[in-house]
Amino acid sequence: MHFLYVDESGDTGVKRGSSAHFILCGLLIHHGYWHQARRATMAMRQRLEDKFGFPQQAELHASEFLSKNGMHFGLPLEIKIKCALHAVGFLRKTNHIRPIRIIADKASHDEDVFRHAWAELLAKANDGRAGDNRCPANGLIVICDDHRTAPASSWLEWVKSELDIGRLLADQPFGRDSKASDFLQACDLLAYLTKQTIEPAGFFRQNKSRWLTKRCDRLFSDPALSISIK
Repeated sequence: MHFLYVDESGDTGVKRGSSAHFILCGLLIHHGYWHQARRATMAMRQRLEDKFGFPQQAELHASEFLSKNGMHFGLPLEIKIKCALHAVGFLRKTNHIRPIRIIADKASHDEDVFRHAWAELLAKANDGRAGDNRCPANGLIVICDDHRTAPASSWLEWVKSELDIGRLLADQPFGRDSKASDFLQACDLLAYLTKQTIEPAGFFRQNKSRWLTKRCDRLFSDPALSISIK
């Protein structure tokens, strides 16, 4: 059994002002390693507090945390960047947390971008399960950021009828408050940095942001972990 934590960036709209891309980022964790991954993540958050002063219980919401405006939690931007670098580096070094992502270019994609991006994400999650042979139990529990990212019930019926991975899903993907989940906050960070890599805004248009976006891209350097839908 695996847990798949998911957050998105961008939107699925086509109106003027909509994002050019729709992005899904996920963390895949085998249930047998969940407690170990949770302890490691809590230790990482403790380091952020000890080294940089970012409270362990505070939500790492990327769009606010990496904003140029104001002193978020009393921390200047350069310290917040160090926090984000540390968090992304932690994900790269942690064996039992497997990041995956989908980048959908809406301009060149004719199908339902939301449905197709989710189908590709689940396919990547299914591929990622192959390396975990700790137990014979097959299943995938999908946890999303609140109820905004979670697909509707009609999507589940489509997945079950059209995709082989549908038989692995344990019930409907459900939403959880990201404030209570370090895993979902990590998904939010990866989705936000991915969007800033391909559609930079504000601080991310400057060269000094390249260390952060490059570290995020290196996390997905294995083609098995990241796919762009054209």
